Amino acid sequence: MSKTQKILILLIIIVLIVLICILGIYIMLRRQGIGNENRYEYIEEMKPEEKIAIVDVRNHYYIVQSCVNKYYTYNAILSNINEYYGEEREEVIKEATTDNANILYNLLDKEYVENRGITQSNIITKIGKVNDSIIDINNMYVSEKTTNISVYIVEGILRDKKLNNISKFKMIVKLDFSNETFSIIPQDYVEEKYSNIEVGENINIKIPENINTNKNNKYLFKAVSDEAYAIDMFNKCKEELLYNPKQIYNDLNEDYKNAKFSNEAEFNKYIANKYSNLKNINADSFQKNKNENYTQYVITDTAGNYYIFRETAPMKYSLILDTYTIDIPEFTEKYKVSNDQEKVILNLNKFMLAINDGDYKYAYSVLADSFKRNNFPTYQTFENYVKTRFFKNNNFEYSKFGDEAGTYYTYTVNISDASNQTNDKITKTFIILLEEGTDFKLSFNV
Repeated sequence: MSKTQKILILLIIIVLIVLICILGIYIMLRRQGIGNENRYEYIEEMKPEEKIAIVDVRNHYYIVQSCVNKYYTYNAILSNINEYYGEEREEVIKEATTDNANILYNLLDKEYVENRGITQSNIITKIGKVNDSIIDINNMYVSEKTTNISVYIVEGILRDKKLNNISKFKMIVKLDFSNETFSIIPQDYVEEKYSNIEVGENINIKIPENINTNKNNKYLFKAVSDEAYAIDMFNKCKEELLYNPKQIYNDLNEDYKNAKFSNEAEFNKYIANKYSNLKNINADSFQKNKNENYTQYVITDTAGNYYIFRETAPMKYSLILDTYTIDIPEFTEKYKVSNDQEKVILNLNKFMLAINDGDYKYAYSVLADSFKRNNFPTYQTFENYVKTRFFKNNNFEYSKFGDEAGTYYTYTVNISDASNQTNDKITKTFIILLEEGTDFKLSFNV
């Protein structure tokens, strides 16, 4: 091999080595996002979302809820210190006052403390007193200000446990996810400085690099199961049914609300009649189903009532209070694959549930027109009939599926007193007309 050929081969090897090195550097830089045309798009995706949004992480919701609860718990103790420690000696009450004032002070945000000139000795005169209260959060929003600090805006209701008086509250909770700490900005300052808070907007608020840890401002992360969440959702609904039905009315599914109630007054009357024993009722069972636009929780209570929550975010939902007024997707799917006898039973169940619910309006609406004209020309005559001829709580036993005539079917039903207050029984033969979709009409022997 000539000298020239050797030099040429050496040059080729050197060029190949250089190309390999360049290719290796290029691959490495692309993996790091450098030299990539989407580099800035990638960096943008990693930035916190500062625009205010509805909280969509269940565990974050519960963390903030615990911070709110802690603030109002110690506020109530300090506000009513003599009531909590009334039988103790004066020095014990004085020590308890100091301890609880220090705890409450440690929960407050630095911006708020400095602006209001708050100290442990003047804190209770500065922040506003509250009594021991049930806390019902209606709205919770978040703005992710930095990678470790998020700001939560919380709106809700306080119900005084003794007097049942209801008042609104609004506060800001800052969470430091690195230190697992929090700080509170109470209502007076929020209303003064941050009253115009809108979803999709930014909140101009001071953010520290971190929230320093003290003896009292640590939060605990707790994973919440579906069952625990469903029970909490039921308890929130129960609280509002008893003490704040307007909130329930506002949370009703629009289709359900329009189909069942003419106005809020009619809803209030329905609630007063249906839930007279609600204080003694608890959640009994639940089912969870994922839908395209919401997660549906179907909860039954110990009295057999249904609560259907269509959840779009933690504790944000539209509510349906029965299974017959409108068809939920699960019912429609089941109905489609049922034979005629099963469809008849499904429709009879709707009628029976409405009777037990005291929803005579719905029951009257599914009566066959000719049957209605001949026997119950007015709604009032039908309501009077049901109240005197049926039991307050009815147990229905489907006895005999009878003759079929086209789309008409007969079914004999034995009816007894579900409350066992009487041994009387009633037998009714229903004639059911299956119509388009899930519609039906019925009549029965009077």
